[in-house]
Amino acid sequence: MFISDLDCLGNEEATLVDGILLLMITTLEMSGFQFGDIISYKTRCKVGVRYKHFAVYVGDVNICGKKAGQDIYEQAKKYHGKSCKFAKLTMNEEPEVNNYLDDYTDPLTGETYSKGDDKDIIKRILETYQNCRIYGILHNNCEHIATYVRYGVRVALQLNMTGEGLIFGNDKFDRKHLLEYLRSKSKCPSHHKN
Repeated sequence: MFISDLDCLGNEEATLVDGILLLMITTLEMSGFQFGDIISYKTRCKVGVRYKHFAVYVGDVNICGKKAGQDIYEQAKKYHGKSCKFAKLTMNEEPEVNNYLDDYTDPLTGETYSKGDDKDIIKRILETYQNCRIYGILHNNCEHIATYVRYGVRVALQLNMTGEGLIFGNDKFDRKHLLEYLRSKSKCPSHHKN
């Protein structure tokens, strides 16, 4: 059947075909994520504050504590109890790969950041899962966990998306250089003025 044939279908048949196409597209999108990718969701706004949620894609890799069907690892905003958890990636929240430190070289340290190997990623997942600290917006949020799992460093840029202030949770970066690097990779024009 060709897409042009859809016009000839009845409502029930068209709905079924639409459902199958949506399932195929969702499957293709899901297979676009790779183990260790940082996933960010579309920007949300609560009480006048804009933020993104971050997670790490783990797919079907068998990790202690993960159940069948769970394909992301994340830190939920919880102030009491275990906040690091495995969950199911939901496409309705518009997830996208956001490995923003890939290939970044810090001029102060000379270190170039890239995805850790799979064993290191699993080790960091288990470490944070077993010893998850209480959520803290400045020093222990979902972005800190995601960057730590992928790169081995805790960084959260979203608290200051324009970059005029601090990069929270890690003082070893040349902040100005990192922000220039990220702006150069950005899909959106920067509104930052030097």
